[in-house]
Amino acid sequence: MSRIPLAIGALSFLAIVVGSVAFALDTPTVAPDAAAMLLIGTIGIGLGGLTGLLLVRAPWSRWILAADILIVSILASVGGGLIFWFSLALGLAAIIGLAGPWLTLWVRRQPVADQLGRVPVLLISSGALAPVVVGLSSYQGIRTLHWIAVGVVMVSAWAYGRGLWFGIWGFRVVGPIVGLFAAAQSATPGNAVIAAGALVLGAAAWMPQARQVTAVITPPLPAPAPRKEPGNANQ
Repeated sequence: MSRIPLAIGALSFLAIVVGSVAFALDTPTVAPDAAAMLLIGTIGIGLGGLTGLLLVRAPWSRWILAADILIVSILASVGGGLIFWFSLALGLAAIIGLAGPWLTLWVRRQPVADQLGRVPVLLISSGALAPVVVGLSSYQGIRTLHWIAVGVVMVSAWAYGRGLWFGIWGFRVVGPIVGLFAAAQSATPGNAVIAAGALVLGAAAWMPQARQVTAVITPPLPAPAPRKEPGNANQ
C-alpha cells in the first residue's frame, strides 16, 4: 500500500477522533449521553470512509471523510476549547490532503460493474448514520428506547451487509416499531426526524432492490447428458 493514501487516511481519521472527543468532553448545550451517541456515529462514519479509501479505493470515500471532518468541527466548535483548535488544525490539514492531487492515482476512476444501488447503500450506511441522527434529534437527553433503536439499526445494517436473513427483517419489522416508540419519547421536532428515519428505512427494506443483495442466486445447472448403453457402443 502506498504511504500517501495511508498517511492521508490516518490523518483524516485522527482529526475525526480528536474532534469527536473534543465535542464529547466540552459540550455545554448537549447532554452527555447524546454527545456519546454522536461520538459513536461520527467515528463510525469515519471508519466507513477510511475503509473505502484504503481498501476499496472508492472516490466517494474522500467526500465521506471530508464531510465527517466538517461535521465534527462544527460540533466541536460548541465548546471552543484548546482541543478544538487542535482538532481544527488536523481537520484543515486532512481536507487539504483529501482534496489535493495526491490521491488522484490511488482512487478508482472507473465505476464498479456490479454496484449495490442506492437502497442497499442506504441500509448499510444507516448503521453509522443512526447515532448521529438520533443524537442530534435528542440532544437534550437520550432515553433507553433511543439506545435500543440505534442498536437495532446497527445490528440490522451489519447483518444486512453480511447477507444474513435477519438483517433485512430487522429493517422491515423491528426497526420501524422501535423507532416509532423512540420518537414518541423525543421532543419536537426531533420526534418527527426519528419517526421519518424509521419509516424510510422500513420502506426501503421492502423494495425489490433491497432483497437482491441478500438473495442467493443459484445458476441454472446444465441438463444431464444421456447415458449410452454398453450394447450400443458399436452401433
